[in-house]
Amino acid sequence: MSTSATDLLDRADTALAQLQTSLAQVDISLWESLDQTVYRVLHELVRARTGWPMSDPHAEAIYRIFIDYPHPLRPADDQADFSTKEAARLLGTHPDAVRERICAGTLLAAPTGNGYRIPRTELAVRTDVYPASTDERHPMAKLAYTLGALGDLLVTNRLDPGTPELSADSATTMTQKCLALTAAAATHTLSRCDPEVADRPLALARFATRQLAQVAHTPPPMLGLQNPTIPPSEHSPESPVSDLERSLHLWAIAARDELREGLPSVEVFKDINRQAIHIYAALDSVMVRGGAGDSTDDVHRLLRSTAAALQLGADAWSQTSTGMPPTSSYVEAARRLYTTLTTVTQLPGRSQPDDEARYQALLRGANAAAWIASLAAPWASRLLDSGVLFIHARHAAGRPETLTAKRAGRMIAATRADVPALFGAVWHAEGLAVRAARELPHALSQPIQAQLESARIGI
Repeated sequence: MSTSATDLLDRADTALAQLQTSLAQVDISLWESLDQTVYRVLHELVRARTGWPMSDPHAEAIYRIFIDYPHPLRPADDQADFSTKEAARLLGTHPDAVRERICAGTLLAAPTGNGYRIPRTELAVRTDVYPASTDERHPMAKLAYTLGALGDLLVTNRLDPGTPELSADSATTMTQKCLALTAAAATHTLSRCDPEVADRPLALARFATRQLAQVAHTPPPMLGLQNPTIPPSEHSPESPVSDLERSLHLWAIAARDELREGLPSVEVFKDINRQAIHIYAALDSVMVRGGAGDSTDDVHRLLRSTAAALQLGADAWSQTSTGMPPTSSYVEAARRLYTTLTTVTQLPGRSQPDDEARYQALLRGANAAAWIASLAAPWASRLLDSGVLFIHARHAAGRPETLTAKRAGRMIAATRADVPALFGAVWHAEGLAVRAARELPHALSQPIQAQLESARIGI
């Protein structure tokens, strides 16, 4: 099975419960691992706010929490230089004091149009703060490396162009949980650490408790694509759902790589649409088994109209070729996905125990299909404009230069007149695929009509 942000936060709660019942001492290195990990998670939650409106109060609250973090032990990433405000936070002083040191020549800095950039080497960044080892059995280490995995998941989510941006509600949920975990862990550490090093846990306990009040509202639970997930690895225990998740992931990666080739195969364009149709068929069957009733009628109609548009898009590529075959890696991934999806659609008509997990996997598959369709659609004009899309002469529009080729049974470079339906079909299919991914319910068990209305009015 895949591991989601919710799974990791639940594991962090379990690690905290173990910590609070433990009598083991907490040394400074264990505490600092957690301290730095929490700062990194907050940093990634701020970076996930790309595209959020600056007027969004939740986004602003998360940003304020991050910049108010008391004297970070070290930077959250490998940034090479810092502004005066950033340097002041890392040095535990005021920006004015940093400027005074720059003017006095005791702190090297490069002037810019609106201030200074201070090199990392000037800040005496600590190099003795390490992530917690997964071999360490202390509950504090378990809490630290579980939150570290959450930070890694946020990075993966941010760097994957096929994954939607993290919403303010999801980021707020994770921020609240991290602050609550930090406050509880710091409070426990005060009773289990050397008094000589208690200042730092005390400062973090006060900070986390105070900042929790800044995000005190109760956001909705993280569901669907707003619950970031790591696909199962090849070495994960096999189950029908993990096999589905893995098959969808491998196909999306193979399709992306295929479209990055210098000259993709037309067979790949057609197969991308067919795989998306199969994903929608699997979604439809899971929803029917879920017994959501009339509330899903709009969703079923959307899936079927999108599938019909994708079929027209695949048909529009008929009779054309780039002369390139699909790569063996794509063929293998596509066959695996076809087999897995067929298994889903052929399950009995009654509800299955894993249907919610299966639906979540297919929901991510529909989002991946929409992303791949967006990558594939521009190739129609690229291939035609480059003169590398070919069509059999007997299927080309009638013009004098095709007569000889038609008699000889040859392929010729296609023109827009030869494939008049291609552009409209591929872009219409792409638009509906994107819409379907956006309007599908976040969970199989949720009221669906309300979510559709929210999607339509942009909530």
